[in-house]
Amino acid sequence: MKADRAVVDQSLFSLSWPIFIDIFLHLSTLLINTYMISRVSIAMLAATTVANQFFDIFIPIFNFIGIGCSVVVAQYLGAKNYQQARHAIHLSIAFNLIIGLLCYLFISLFGYQVLKTMNTPNSILDLSFEYFHILGVCLFFEAIVIIMASCIRVYGYSQAVMYVSLIMNIITVSGNFLVLYGYWGFPQWGLVGVAWSTVVGRVIGVLLLTFIILYHLKIKAELRLFIHWNKTVLKQILKIGLPSAGENLSWTGQVLVMTAFIGLMGETTLAAQALYLQLAYFMMLFAIAIGVGNEIIVGHLVGARKFEQAYKQTFSSLKLGIIVTAIVVIPFFLFRETIVAGFTNNSDVMTILLPIFILSLFLEPGRTQNIIMVNALRATGDARFPFYMALIFMWGVAIPIGYYLGITLQMGLLGIWIGFACDEWLRGLANAWRWKSKQWQSKSLDLNHD
Repeated sequence: MKADRAVVDQSLFSLSWPIFIDIFLHLSTLLINTYMISRVSIAMLAATTVANQFFDIFIPIFNFIGIGCSVVVAQYLGAKNYQQARHAIHLSIAFNLIIGLLCYLFISLFGYQVLKTMNTPNSILDLSFEYFHILGVCLFFEAIVIIMASCIRVYGYSQAVMYVSLIMNIITVSGNFLVLYGYWGFPQWGLVGVAWSTVVGRVIGVLLLTFIILYHLKIKAELRLFIHWNKTVLKQILKIGLPSAGENLSWTGQVLVMTAFIGLMGETTLAAQALYLQLAYFMMLFAIAIGVGNEIIVGHLVGARKFEQAYKQTFSSLKLGIIVTAIVVIPFFLFRETIVAGFTNNSDVMTILLPIFILSLFLEPGRTQNIIMVNALRATGDARFPFYMALIFMWGVAIPIGYYLGITLQMGLLGIWIGFACDEWLRGLANAWRWKSKQWQSKSLDLNHD
């Protein structure tokens, strides 16, 4: 097996910038899709909202193994135990394949009823389900992509993942362009075509990532490791992954509940939410990239038992994250009218969205603190604390405040996002306190075995 590229010796920048580009490409594809669909039909855009939210809730399910795998592999590489790292990779791919199949079956059997439960307007219900059902096929391949990409990054080859992401997204956007507008003789398949383009992009991604793992990292694939799981490694992955999944699922569940509230406000507000969510992901993009890069470094440092270095590294990453977030959010605020007008000429959507950009000046620094601290705590093995904080603040603060302001006081979408902001700041401060306490040092994995 090819050894890792001395990840600890790489700078945060060298690890984070390819991750930034990777996530940027993914979000750009979502935003371009949103733009193209909105130009065709606002009703079509609204039809994607609930389906995309449920697609997002399945991603944390896949990520719970991906996060657990990346932390376990990082700590084993830091401890120079390459055999156990290989066990973790095989096990994680097999586990996620099973989960991907189960998620597809869930959508096929219960997807229509789920959309009705989420207050999807009857006028777009059938269209939304057709789109949702095909996206379910994509989940099977997305489950594999997440594991492979996480493992390749942990080995220090985040640029390779970036290039694969570039290819996947070019394929997806090109396909959407053809099937939405019917250029070069292609039929106009609408949302059905958009969904299938996403599937094709993921299939190509799986093939390319497989090639990198087998022929570049030289990690030999063994059928027995896919079938016979190492119990010790599985327990370690679950120790990190399950609480991480709980925290991510809690966040996505919170968004789903809020989306159900927004569904009561009508089709226009639902479309506004779909648009702002894509823009919000761009505003948090740098924080995510820095958080993942810091997580990789911290995982290796903790595996090598360099706790003090990991402690200082994370606070250094946090300072950088806050500065960069401010640099990003201010232009979004200053040019908010131009940005929204670039996606829709619907005056009602614009009226709903513009006040939320003002709120983003307060919200995004708190979210940045949260992202970086949660990733750092996970990298050490202390994944339960962020999960408990998620349960307390998302469900005890964000949702009650969002409902009270958005529905009871009729503040609309702005009231919903004030609820989100309260959660991000309170939870971020709690996670920062946990890191400063250094209680996470006792949570690192026991690597004393072969």
